[in-house]
Amino acid sequence: MYNYLKQRLKHAIRFRHKRGFGVHSPFVFDLITNVLKEKAEYYDFQRVEARDKIREKDRKLCRMLFRLSDYLAYREVAFVGLEKPWMTWYLSNVSSDMQLDDGGGNCPEGEFTGKIKAGNAEGVDLLFVGRNAEKGWNADWDAFLKRQVDGPLCVVVKDIYKVPFNARLWRQLRGECTVSIDMMWYGILFWNKKLQKGKYNMII
Repeated sequence: MYNYLKQRLKHAIRFRHKRGFGVHSPFVFDLITNVLKEKAEYYDFQRVEARDKIREKDRKLCRMLFRLSDYLAYREVAFVGLEKPWMTWYLSNVSSDMQLDDGGGNCPEGEFTGKIKAGNAEGVDLLFVGRNAEKGWNADWDAFLKRQVDGPLCVVVKDIYKVPFNARLWRQLRGECTVSIDMMWYGILFWNKKLQKGKYNMII
């Protein structure tokens, strides 16, 4: 708990990129203004949220992933360590072409299109690493990420300060990716050789 509070304090001191200030990357500035800070209500949100009681923090993350997938046209998403089915409910509404793959973990209520292994995940646009990722992660996922030097690929890691495995993975991947955005309780990573390298800290 002490380490988590210390990280929150450090993050709060460094979150100067909240409104896009100090962001020199056109891609990241665009992402902040059109995805991360976007507050528009989609009809699909109301329909999904009527199905179950979803905590506000989880709802905000699910909505962000919906906007991210919609804005950047992600159509194949893999989940490792997903603990609740809500995210699949949201993302299945992005497009009729969405492929939602169970990449490892235990979420029987998730509305997955199918299962996927890291060895055949080359078509994945977005990889979500959930709270229970340690149970579904293996060396093949490490090897998959090593092959993504040029991208394009987006990885979202949940609980980057609260869950030890996720925290280690976040620190490792932040040193390898092109762009990283630390949102305090989750992080977003991009591999894309066309982007300007950078590390950003935000609180929305």
